[in-house]
Amino acid sequence: MRVSSKADYGVRALFDLALHYGEGPIQSRDIAARQGISEAYLHQVLSALGRAGVVKSTRGPLGGHELVREPENISLWDVIVTLDGYDRRAHPHLVNAEDSDPVHDTWHDLQERSIEFLRSISLQTLVERKRAKSPAGNYSI
Repeated sequence: MRVSSKADYGVRALFDLALHYGEGPIQSRDIAARQGISEAYLHQVLSALGRAGVVKSTRGPLGGHELVREPENISLWDVIVTLDGYDRRAHPHLVNAEDSDPVHDTWHDLQERSIEFLRSISLQTLVERKRAKSPAGNYSI
């Protein structure tokens, strides 16, 4: 399964918003800087996510972007489908079951497992992975 740059940047932007979930609006320039995304392209991605009801944007000096739903309720599959769509025809399906063969069945299984895997990973999962790798500092003397 190929992940487009649009979906990759979308996941990165939403991951950043998930890291700051509950802190209020996050400005796109901050997301772009932290995630290494062009701010112009980020605006396009965030606009698409806004139209899909995944993020909300607030204008003004204290404005920015926020997740509409909690991070645990947004899967990577949700983001990919939102930004790239999903066309089952991308995987060739046979006309009838009699035409089935092991190669076709293997590609079908791979596609289904990939989708299942992406559905199992939420933005919260990514946040927890990040926090596990970067434990809070210990400032005791």
